[in-house]
Amino acid sequence: MDGMLFKADTETILPTLSDQSILEQLLNTAPLGIGVFDCNFRYCKVNQVLADINGKTIEEHKGKHLREIVPKLAPVLEPMFRQILRHGRPYVNIAITGQTAAHGSSARRWQATYSPMWNDSGKPSGILAIVRDITEQYETEQRLQLAMRAAQIGVWEWYVAEDRLLFNGEIEPLLGIPAHQFKGGLQAFIDCFEPESGQQLRTVLQGKEPIHLTLSFITPLNERHWVDIHADHVAATESIGHRVMGVIHNATARRRQEERLHQANVVFDTTAEGIIILDNNHRIISVNPAFTMLTQYDAEEVIGQDPGIVIHPRRYTDLDSPWHQLHPDNNAWHGEMVCLRKDGSYFSSWQQISAVYDNFNNTTHYVIALSDISAIRKVEAELNHLAYHDPLTELGNRHLLQERLTLELKTAQLNNKRLGLLFIDLDGFKLINDSLGHGVGDELLKRLAERIRNCLQPNELATRLGGDEFLVLIPYLEAPDELITLANTLLTALREPVELSHEQVAISASIGIAIYPDHATTPETLISAADNAMYEAKSQGRNGFQFYTPYMAEQARERMQIEQGLLKALELEQLCILYQPMTHLAGGHLSGLEALLRWKHPNEGLINPARFIPVAEECGLIEKIGEWVMRNACAQGRNWLAAGLPVPRLSVNVSVREMRSPGYVEQVATILAETGFPPERLEIEVTESIIQRVDQSLDLFTRLKNLGVQIAIDDFGTGFSSLSLLKTLPIDRIKIDRAFVQALPEDKNSRELCRTIISLADSLEMEVTAEGIETRAQYTFLQSLNCGEGQGYLFSKPLHVEQMHERLHCQSVQQ
Repeated sequence: MDGMLFKADTETILPTLSDQSILEQLLNTAPLGIGVFDCNFRYCKVNQVLADINGKTIEEHKGKHLREIVPKLAPVLEPMFRQILRHGRPYVNIAITGQTAAHGSSARRWQATYSPMWNDSGKPSGILAIVRDITEQYETEQRLQLAMRAAQIGVWEWYVAEDRLLFNGEIEPLLGIPAHQFKGGLQAFIDCFEPESGQQLRTVLQGKEPIHLTLSFITPLNERHWVDIHADHVAATESIGHRVMGVIHNATARRRQEERLHQANVVFDTTAEGIIILDNNHRIISVNPAFTMLTQYDAEEVIGQDPGIVIHPRRYTDLDSPWHQLHPDNNAWHGEMVCLRKDGSYFSSWQQISAVYDNFNNTTHYVIALSDISAIRKVEAELNHLAYHDPLTELGNRHLLQERLTLELKTAQLNNKRLGLLFIDLDGFKLINDSLGHGVGDELLKRLAERIRNCLQPNELATRLGGDEFLVLIPYLEAPDELITLANTLLTALREPVELSHEQVAISASIGIAIYPDHATTPETLISAADNAMYEAKSQGRNGFQFYTPYMAEQARERMQIEQGLLKALELEQLCILYQPMTHLAGGHLSGLEALLRWKHPNEGLINPARFIPVAEECGLIEKIGEWVMRNACAQGRNWLAAGLPVPRLSVNVSVREMRSPGYVEQVATILAETGFPPERLEIEVTESIIQRVDQSLDLFTRLKNLGVQIAIDDFGTGFSSLSLLKTLPIDRIKIDRAFVQALPEDKNSRELCRTIISLADSLEMEVTAEGIETRAQYTFLQSLNCGEGQGYLFSKPLHVEQMHERLHCQSVQQ
């Protein structure tokens, strides 16, 4: 400070020189902001503290109007200053909230006193301002009050001699009594609680020790609540007598939680279900007595262990699935697991795995509840076996044949495959049965049934229709010659003499053979065709076989015509590709395209590949046709991308024979390089039969994946041995066979199979596409299972290139 008076007419309002020295010393040393204003509200004098509060220098204040220094506070201060000058009365310890240049847009809070200054005539000639910044103190008090409200903490004091109780405002939400309405002393406070709690409070207040109690009371809604009371005695002083000061805190939630924990502990110890509690690292921290009964492990033996100690090792990988499926919106998983006892024996268990989360949705614990369902599964297995098997021979019965044949026919139709059916009838069985007795006859049937079973592959089915009639179902038939070989094998095995009742019994058989689709297309007509062929074999002298013949010649002629036509189709450019969109079920947008081959026959129009692909495979044209499809589809996909159209994924069907041909991976790499189509957008679809040779498939798939190509298993669900192999292969997508989709949602088996496939894919981190969606009901059901993608006539039929171009253009515009 320069110690000089400001300009203008300040001489009339400032003290004498000696008084001025005192004022200067006060201004320089006071911890408060001090300023002097003239009657026009201009600054005459300020100290450094006030200058800092205003965010200006002392020099910048000289002669400046209030509005120039604190423009946002001036509208509040000017009316107040006028009142001071008019009436000569100060404003003492008033609270002001606002903003100054010192803190930008941040609001501050000050405590200020504004007093009039008098001239020699006794009239107000200026204003003295004393300002203290109390922002931090105010915010601290506010935070404390807020914390107490949030924590539901009330403060109380009892003045013992006066029997006077004081509360803050938080007592109302705690006890339901407004603090300002509380009447009476200690007894009134005690009466707020239930009798036993009130007596506890009275007793401890009569002592001298610190007080820590949990007391209960009944609310106006007739509910029992609890509070924690913590207090201590404050000795009397000269001015204040003996007091008890304390806090009161809501304890209702804690007490109810304690009650729930007590109940849970009772359930934990007495339930018949085994319970395992894990930490968030999947380590066991507690088990109940029922767990010990089920697994033979004491708690001490498993604490700190991985749950794999009781989960069957061969199924332990299944245990990963529940953890991935749990999240705050779906914190429970249930399913069947195989468990291991301490003695090494196994049992089937039904398990529910639940996750426990903290307030931030972080997993803190897992709880596994398991029950032994071995007896249930055993009974179910026995009943299921009885329902589908012949009790004498243990072969499948007519019911199993009907279901399996229906399924295999749909599969063969969708996969463009043949299916074989052999009808076996024993020659002369009636004579043996009548002459040696039914007991010997039954034993003969059992021995011969075992021989039939031994002649078959795992996916082939032998059934007994009744009497001495058997049916053998051969799915995935590549050529009729396979049936000839099998028929001869069966005839040889059945001719071998059987030792019965110390006698050798020799018998032969007659076999009729029918093929789908050559001879029939339905279960009934196919069985009838095989039956007719069997009678023809008997008529030809028995101990032999016959194919069903009426349609064989016609089929052969058609195959020959197709083979000759295919030789010209590539040269004459009669092959074409249609594109069927695939749709994201949740979002409804196009998520991929499938390239579908068609033959533009000059006489018959568009021919479905179901007619000519099998012939192409038999005559060796499939590799050449497949290369043409791959090259043209990739080229078209690149053209669309170059035009700025979205092609999320392009799927191309490849036959197993084509994929296993030498140099196939190199061929795909060459096509991608020459067409410029991005490999990550190409998806190769192959039927699940390729999985059967897992060693070859793993190498082939790995090399394709190294190119960046995606791999999809088409028509999934039609195989019977691929599920266990699926997880070993680098597969990106599963396509549910349309036979199961088309039966949705009415058919229970199809519903369960679709649910299982989608769950399996999810656990293996694979995508799922449902084929053949034709109705809204199918769409809705699959969407409810969280199926990712759909394809079918409900969304679009296969489109020509021009139509697909327009569809992609529309998609691009929408995006």
